[in-house]
Amino acid sequence: MGTREVDVLDERRTRVPVRIVVLAGLSMLAWLVVMVVLVHPALMDVRVYRAEGRALLDGLDLYGPLAGVHGVNTYPPFAALVFVPAALAPVGIVEVASVVVNLLLLVVVCWQSVRLAGGRVSLATVGVLAAVALWAEPVTTSLLYGQINLALLALVLWDVNLPSDSRLRGVGIGLAAGIKVTPGLLVVYLLLTGRVRAAATAAGTVLVTIGVTALVDVGATWTYWTQHLFDFGRMGRLENAANQSVRGWLVRVHHTRDTPPAEMLIVLAVLVAGLAVAVFAHRRLGDAWGLPAAALTGLLVSPISWSHHWVWCVPILAVLWAQARVWVVPTLFVFWTYVVWLVPHGHSVELGLDRLQIAWSGAYAIFAFGFLALAAVTSARAATLSTAAPSRAECGVGADAGP
Repeated sequence: MGTREVDVLDERRTRVPVRIVVLAGLSMLAWLVVMVVLVHPALMDVRVYRAEGRALLDGLDLYGPLAGVHGVNTYPPFAALVFVPAALAPVGIVEVASVVVNLLLLVVVCWQSVRLAGGRVSLATVGVLAAVALWAEPVTTSLLYGQINLALLALVLWDVNLPSDSRLRGVGIGLAAGIKVTPGLLVVYLLLTGRVRAAATAAGTVLVTIGVTALVDVGATWTYWTQHLFDFGRMGRLENAANQSVRGWLVRVHHTRDTPPAEMLIVLAVLVAGLAVAVFAHRRLGDAWGLPAAALTGLLVSPISWSHHWVWCVPILAVLWAQARVWVVPTLFVFWTYVVWLVPHGHSVELGLDRLQIAWSGAYAIFAFGFLALAAVTSARAATLSTAAPSRAECGVGADAGP
């Protein structure tokens, strides 16, 4: 091949990423125009985070009324320690920084998602995924609220994508659980999949976060882990249609907040079944399927799983595109159509929804059950193929078999 042909090939190879960068840039620009001009983001959660950091600096009650904001602290005290830098900056700067940092975190999440899915990590693949993911309802809502969901997801994905012999495995999951309790179920997932050292590291990291905050504010640390952790009323209205957990859906089904004790067994059954699927999927297909299955199980069984918590749709989209492309369109339909906002919201009107509205109000939960079923079926097929391969080899069937 001559020098000219090589130069042409090099030019073609560099041309694709440039187009992808332009696509991602246009997607981000369009998103910013729509959100700033039409939506006017409130960024209310980042204001609460800043108030938590300020309360910790001023020695105030972390779980009492927070100055200057509507809302209360629902996170472990270690989160307030993480938010202290935000308390040292003006509100306007914190809000702008929240959007910028979350956009950068989205790129990191997309990069780690492609790695998790086993795809080819390149500027093109990461750019396309980021351009698409930006418009997903959980991602957009996280950005509009100034939420930390993308940061937690980035920590978890970084952790799982580490080399299997890395001593840091478990640290990311432990930090995520120390900031927000829900990722703690992934510690159980690590343990059930035989990664005892990583599970111990994750649990130890959580304990370190508790110990550090006990040194800073022992009262807040004690009251959170013994009282506020179990006070689900602090988190918001269970019946809110943005709550996509099993319990939230059941509350809307029965038109009452009083969940019958027997229905808590349903939540327990979902927990056991979901973890069983996650472990089975990990054994046959690895973390690409096992980790999202465990994460979705955690979202299903949590009392409150706001729609913006479901940023796991990003790595799931990457996995489906790489390994089960036929399911990409249903995923886009659920998370990119804002279907959860098609039902009435606010002032407990969700307790009076009709049957169709109740069905729509559980769109993310329905998707989670569907993904768990798909993970189980795909894993079973992989198991069948793996057992069939030795049998074929024993019978002399294969590419190397001769007469």
